[in-house]
Amino acid sequence: MPHRISRIAARNYKSLEKVDVEISPLTVLVGPNGSGKTNLLSVLRFARDVARFGIEDAVHTRGGFDRIRRQDGKPGRVSLTLQGLVTSHASEGAPDVYEIALGTSAANVTRKETFTYKRVPGKGRRMKLEANSAIARITEEEVNAEPVERRLASKTTTMLGTFAQLDDSAVGKGPREFLDFLSDIRYLDPSVSEARRPVRIQRGSIDDSASNLSSALYELSRTDSDSFAALTRDLRDCLPGLEKIEFRHGGGPAETIVVSLVERGLVQSIDLADASFGTVRLLALLTALHDPKPPALTVVEEVDHGLHPYALDVLVSRMREASQRTQLLVASHSPTLVNRLVPTEIVICDRDAGTGESMIPARSADEIAAAVDSSGYEPGELWFSGVLGGVPLGGGVG
Repeated sequence: MPHRISRIAARNYKSLEKVDVEISPLTVLVGPNGSGKTNLLSVLRFARDVARFGIEDAVHTRGGFDRIRRQDGKPGRVSLTLQGLVTSHASEGAPDVYEIALGTSAANVTRKETFTYKRVPGKGRRMKLEANSAIARITEEEVNAEPVERRLASKTTTMLGTFAQLDDSAVGKGPREFLDFLSDIRYLDPSVSEARRPVRIQRGSIDDSASNLSSALYELSRTDSDSFAALTRDLRDCLPGLEKIEFRHGGGPAETIVVSLVERGLVQSIDLADASFGTVRLLALLTALHDPKPPALTVVEEVDHGLHPYALDVLVSRMREASQRTQLLVASHSPTLVNRLVPTEIVICDRDAGTGESMIPARSADEIAAAVDSSGYEPGELWFSGVLGGVPLGGGVG
């Protein structure tokens, strides 16, 4: 199992007044529109942008601090916590814990960061890094020594970025490993219009918008024939009549690649530019899920969007297999997809009608399992009926 996040906690972030969610290798968020699924996913996108671009840019691109702070009129900082097994010496008993708390002072964003991790293997030797807007402190928790202080490059420079530059003998590899993990998060949100276009041939896996889908598919076919063959089999299972995927070079001064779907009985193949919305989106998902060297964490919004229910068997099977290489946190509105999950893979999201507060999880995995066992129904059926919550107000049947 690759490095992974085991827990996400958020306070005063958008609709998330106070949530604390355990995350599995494959976690599917389900619930009505506005229940907080997207906001929970965006915690990871925000953490990624902080790691890549710094705090100021991450906040600014979201419209400023007031756009990420919960709008309930109550004072308090935005606080985000990620816990997991990311760095080399982390364990269930000594996980990595990263927290960033944001506030405002004189129209400026203020912050406090903490990061706790194991610097070396074995018992003890946990390091704690803390930073305010200017000064960072290093403390070795089990060693009776004075903290070491470092000045940050700027008020919005991330502490992880600062310590990642230090020699390993000072703080170990932990800060750099955690920073790299966050920076590498894939937030897959395919744009079908962009994915349909031929693109220049380039190395690398599929990007967040799937704008390089043609190139990523071509690269997979050249570098990992087994994965490409498995992807083609999956696509055949979902698209009746599909025979194979072909590539041809496009015209013009730039070397572009065009993807064509060859169907039995048709004289002319179908270019990706003419394929259906669902076909293009499914192909983008499968390209990410068959990636032999994916990032450690992949996030997907509305994973079932545009897909036929029969395709969901293939999708769930492929997500389970892929979750051994990349942790998957996805959102879905499909009871059919949820029927194919086990309780530990399901997080039900709901929202308090009076306060607007997101309730995540609305039911524990044990409660979901007990409801399935006692009723004889599948989890998606129970969720859609309203028995487990996580449906629009007044929704549910019976």
